[in-house]
Amino acid sequence: MAHSRIHGGLRPVLMTGAMILGAIGAVLPVVGHRSRTGRIRVAHLCMGVVMLVMAMFGMDAAIAIPAGLALVVAALYVTGSISPTSPSGPCVVDLTCMAVLLLLMPSLHTHSATDAGSAAPMHRHGAGLDPRIAVLVLLVAWIALTITMFHRRRSERPVAAGSLLMIFGMAPVAF
Repeated sequence: MAHSRIHGGLRPVLMTGAMILGAIGAVLPVVGHRSRTGRIRVAHLCMGVVMLVMAMFGMDAAIAIPAGLALVVAALYVTGSISPTSPSGPCVVDLTCMAVLLLLMPSLHTHSATDAGSAAPMHRHGAGLDPRIAVLVLLVAWIALTITMFHRRRSERPVAAGSLLMIFGMAPVAF
């Protein structure tokens, strides 16, 4: 009984804390950097707002789908100004990974509900891939891309730190 109370009460607090750190990570790359273009600033602010909304209202599909679509639009907006010398690569990676995670979220909740043994089993054809595996693969790929980009541009430490905080903030999607 005590274990379930602790687990039930502590999990939302940890998830909210992770998302708040993710929001900080989202705006960290643009704080004090005058070299960032307006498009990159808008995109980072969009990511920060999405993380704050999720921290305040939870990770619900009603929020995840519009937020994911907003991030896709922001990624398209940022890519409209890419040049060979543009620092927008990490921003586009962050936007895209966050958007995919948010758009996968409804299938994660559906999959979790059927795993829990719901009273009305769903009609299924074959075993299918657990969407949590796709989320974990995406998180690992996001970490690998962030580390790779950090090693190529050592001057971009705030960008890498921000990305890693966003990855930490989005990790609760997998659980």
